[in-house]
Amino acid sequence: MNKLTVNLSTMLLACMAGTVAAKPIDRIIERMDTDGDGRVSREEFNPRRESPFNRVDGNGDGVATLDEINQHIADRMAEMAERHAEMQSRMQDFFTGADADGDGMVTREEAQAVAFNRIDENSDGYLNKEEMGNAKRRGGGRKHGRRHGGGPGGS
Repeated sequence: MNKLTVNLSTMLLACMAGTVAAKPIDRIIERMDTDGDGRVSREEFNPRRESPFNRVDGNGDGVATLDEINQHIADRMAEMAERHAEMQSRMQDFFTGADADGDGMVTREEAQAVAFNRIDENSDGYLNKEEMGNAKRRGGGRKHGRRHGGGPGGS
């Protein structure tokens, strides 16, 4: 084995170990323990099909080539670029909606007004327990449609 193969193998094994460590141990053992003895042998050890190694092994032949690794990196970078573009679009929408006075800047008060109005579902200018609970379940109101006006500091 050359140095690149050893380093790549070490990296992929570390990724696979990280996948295993991220899940509840009992479920992992139960899933891998095909003979039911409560232990995972080397033959039973297979950290799921979605392991980092298998995501890199594009053709599924059990070997990761440099071309497959480069393709995996390119695919991940394309996914990241897409998420970045989506985030930029969401931030532009937020900024446009929050800049109440159209001065090209969003003040703390303007941002708070947008957040408040998203949570104030009935637009009565007050937040009740139900609205606060709904916002918490939605992650702070981020997934709720944008509301304008209807409350203190409303835009």
